[in-house]
Amino acid sequence: MHLLHARGCPFSYWYVPFSNEVRYKLTLIGSLPVHHLTTMAMLPWVVAEISRAHPAGKEIGAGCSRGGQLDPSTRNQTVFLCVSTSRVRCVSILGEGVVWDPLTHTLLFECRPHQVTKLIHNSQEPSSFGCLVRDAPNCACYVFQCQDSTKVPEIISALRQAGKSSARSDPSDTRKFEVLFCGRVSVAHKKAPPALIDECIEKFSHGGVGNGAAGSPTTMKRPVLFKRDPSFPCLQALDENGLSPEISHTNTTDAHAHSAGVQPTSLQENRTMLFTVGRSQIFLVSPDTKKVAIEKSFREISFCSQGIRHVDHFGFICRETVEGGSCHFVCYVFQCTDESLVDEIMLTLKQAFSVAALQQNAKTQSQQCDSCPMQQLHRLCERIEGLHPSKTKLELQRHLATLDNQEQASVFENTMVCGLARPKSDQEENELVMASLRNLYEERQRSHQHTLSGDSKQVTVCTTVPALSLAAFYYSFPLYSNYVLLFVYSVNRELRLDSSLTLSPSSSSLPGDAQPQGFRRRASTFSHPPTPSSAEYSPVHTLTHTPQDPTAATKPKLVRHYSVSTDSPHQSNDVAALSTPSAACWVGESPLRSHRHSWRQQIFLRVATPQKNTEANAGGSGDSSIRVVPEERTKRSKEELRELWRKAILQQILLQRMERENQKLQASESDLQNKRLKLDYEEITPCLKEVTLVWEKMLGTPGRAKVKFDTETIHAAVAQGVPRQHRGEIWKFLSEQFLLRQTVPSRPPANDTPYKELLKQLTSQQHAILIDLGRTFPTHPYFQAQLGAGQLSLYNILKAYSLLDPEVGYCQGLSFIAGVLLLHMGEEDAFNMLKFLMYDVGLRKQYRPDMIILQIQMYQLSRLLHDYHRDLYSHLEQQEIGPSLYATPWFLTAFASHFPLGFVARVFDMLFLQGSEVIFKVALSLLGSHKPLILQHESLESIVDFIKTTLPNLGLVQMEKTINQVCEMDMSKQLQAYEVEYHVLQDELLDTPPNLNQHQRAAQLERTNQSLRQQNLDLLEELQVSHARICSLESRVEALAQSEGQLREQVSALEEEKKQLASTVTRLQDLLTSLGIQTTPDGLTLPHCPTGPLL
Repeated sequence: MHLLHARGCPFSYWYVPFSNEVRYKLTLIGSLPVHHLTTMAMLPWVVAEISRAHPAGKEIGAGCSRGGQLDPSTRNQTVFLCVSTSRVRCVSILGEGVVWDPLTHTLLFECRPHQVTKLIHNSQEPSSFGCLVRDAPNCACYVFQCQDSTKVPEIISALRQAGKSSARSDPSDTRKFEVLFCGRVSVAHKKAPPALIDECIEKFSHGGVGNGAAGSPTTMKRPVLFKRDPSFPCLQALDENGLSPEISHTNTTDAHAHSAGVQPTSLQENRTMLFTVGRSQIFLVSPDTKKVAIEKSFREISFCSQGIRHVDHFGFICRETVEGGSCHFVCYVFQCTDESLVDEIMLTLKQAFSVAALQQNAKTQSQQCDSCPMQQLHRLCERIEGLHPSKTKLELQRHLATLDNQEQASVFENTMVCGLARPKSDQEENELVMASLRNLYEERQRSHQHTLSGDSKQVTVCTTVPALSLAAFYYSFPLYSNYVLLFVYSVNRELRLDSSLTLSPSSSSLPGDAQPQGFRRRASTFSHPPTPSSAEYSPVHTLTHTPQDPTAATKPKLVRHYSVSTDSPHQSNDVAALSTPSAACWVGESPLRSHRHSWRQQIFLRVATPQKNTEANAGGSGDSSIRVVPEERTKRSKEELRELWRKAILQQILLQRMERENQKLQASESDLQNKRLKLDYEEITPCLKEVTLVWEKMLGTPGRAKVKFDTETIHAAVAQGVPRQHRGEIWKFLSEQFLLRQTVPSRPPANDTPYKELLKQLTSQQHAILIDLGRTFPTHPYFQAQLGAGQLSLYNILKAYSLLDPEVGYCQGLSFIAGVLLLHMGEEDAFNMLKFLMYDVGLRKQYRPDMIILQIQMYQLSRLLHDYHRDLYSHLEQQEIGPSLYATPWFLTAFASHFPLGFVARVFDMLFLQGSEVIFKVALSLLGSHKPLILQHESLESIVDFIKTTLPNLGLVQMEKTINQVCEMDMSKQLQAYEVEYHVLQDELLDTPPNLNQHQRAAQLERTNQSLRQQNLDLLEELQVSHARICSLESRVEALAQSEGQLREQVSALEEEKKQLASTVTRLQDLLTSLGIQTTPDGLTLPHCPTGPLL
């Protein structure tokens, strides 16, 4: 496990790349079991109850145990909150740097990410946040604290994103289709005429300039679709409408197109999307950018339609929010491969909408009715939401008056026992009352019988407190008579003062409020005490309140909330009548859940920042004589201003450079983590440093694609091991050497379209590919995430090959071949290597629809067993076990579907070096090395189970031994002989027996004809290869003949020159003789002795 410390993070933060898990070191303030019908309006009171009890370290009385008891063992613990796409878990720890131990690390809770349904964040206590964990039938609220308050929004965002991914991760609940995103058009109404899709396509064909009239004529000719401004969305994070920022804010330069709201997409970009239909939402994922481009819930979609003339197009209308808070409707248009796929998508959408509606209705009927106690508590929480503590207290007293005497006594008893002392403020008293009411209503909900909406009757709420019931209660509990007497007096007085007030929202404020009709003053709540103006508005407040805690006046004033927490869009378990996805936070002493903001409030929240020195400014505002004297600013000269500008510009340039460098570093770190994630497997043959240097030397050779290396050197290097970090580059090097050694070029694919262009097209094999994505290496972290980066890259490769090779298209097993390649190299390089293995190595023959080559391979393996391991062959034949029962996945996936990835990587090393016969060698070596164990099994089931399950779990020693045996084996001639033998035996079987009837004879002849036709195609392919070889040899012979002629001419010229030289030598000898100079046969001149008298 690799642990990387985050920069600039004061608390411990780890990223575990192999498990894709983020860990946050937090302090668990406490937890509390709650009812599963707890809504967001109730949650702030639950969090307040947990936060109130834990800092003081007080023991909770027995009266608070009903409905759920605070667990004292979870108070103020240091925990790890571990978040991943598959789970969220909270683990307690004892100290820093302690290795995980089950005796010292306790798992507090573990759940799926989408079960964390509600998140709440206090703006005035930014280091704390709460969450509601639903694990049917249990539900609990947890409150955490972080040392660094700036990391809390990051934690909440991580939880929400993990919840979304978890909700999408179940393939049984989602249907995926590949579509082409055409564009979007703004419409005037949520419903549309049947011809809307055709009209949108016509607008796209004209670049969005058309007037968009419903009766505009259209031609039957296929239009040139999707022309627009070349700025195509890069699909980053989603905005509040569920769109990427580039899709929601398209830079359209055409004024007419902008006014009409027509935004077609660009033909120059990859517009293919995976259209995914989930339980309650649809979302489009771009395989190109590996990001979610559009996400819409079913509640936002109002209309779905298919094109009339363009039957391979469809679209839907959904609601979106524009700048300013208003809403408008947008139509998104898509294209499919054919009409049948559009029909399937429309049927899937219809079924998904129907099932979601039925499930919501069933949940609503089974969970709540109008008279449910939890429903009543929810309405109470919404009524007191954001109210001033005195008003909240008054509303609670009014609500308590509707209870019977026993319930009132129970509430007051629990309030007093939980408080253990007289409450210091109205807010503390309200919290105690709400805790008791929550326990009461949870108990009532357990025994509640739901009633139909027609049978429920309207309950009249009494606004006066019966004096008899309170008096009876007073005499029943003399121990708390002083507090109860004060409480009774407060209730009666406040109700009498408020008896003349109406309950309408426009007149709910007390006398003295100077505010307009219909506007409610912002609440003074937990973290926002009353301002001087709000503290003086109510005379009742001064009469009925005890002296406030002096520390309360020092609390900060109202500032905007820091973050927004919502119900997760993947699940909404609130009461159906009141469950709307609204942001939630703690604002003030009455916990406030913020509703949808107006456009003015949105602008304010974007620009407002927490103000400093609020108390000082507020304290100084009461005395006008105490004011801050502004400092006199001296006017700067032009040179000083110019120098300041120069510094500012240099600092901005430096900042931008640092940002770019930081982005490069982050991208580099991300690439390294991604590479480590891919290569997460155990090596079989460890590669020594000397061998690594040999490989690096060969890889670094200039122009290596045209340089032939020594075959023995390459074989020895592969046998000694391949470094894992260079394996992808070594495979490309081996493919280059394979092509250089190949005397006869293989038949190239008929389609030479580049990879990037193939990705822009739609494939008819999408269903089979999408189904197999989750089955390919399901335990590997790179492919584990549903529609994650690994699965999307794998989809791109398989889709591109299905378009490149229509005869093969897609076959099961190809995903494992492509997956192994993708783990060791980039996406495009993996596609090129897959094309090399299929066409140059010849693997594509076994994936053809007839699979005749696969049958030949099974025969060849049987013959190898018969020749090398006769006893094993006889034992398997005795149990009627053919190679097709166990060896078919070995050939179709190159052992990748069952064997460890380290072993598979070594098989691919040999596959790139020696070709497809390596699979026969590995299969024969595995069966031969385990022959004694196989012979011990006496039944078909046990033998097949041993070969499929036990055999792949080899030890490292056995795996390395198998690879060493493969390096030494040579069976190419035998495999060729077995293939010829298969064809001869097949020809012998063509003679039809005479006892067959006419129908059987016709069927036999048909099969024979089909087999002959396939053999004819194979022979034709071999003939083409042979013809190419003959042409190559003829050209070579011609070149040799030309060379021979040139050499003959050179020989003739040399002989003629020799004759000329010989004649010249003869003439020179004659000349010397005539001059009296004697020469030897060697051409030496003898000295001449003159004759004369002797002296």
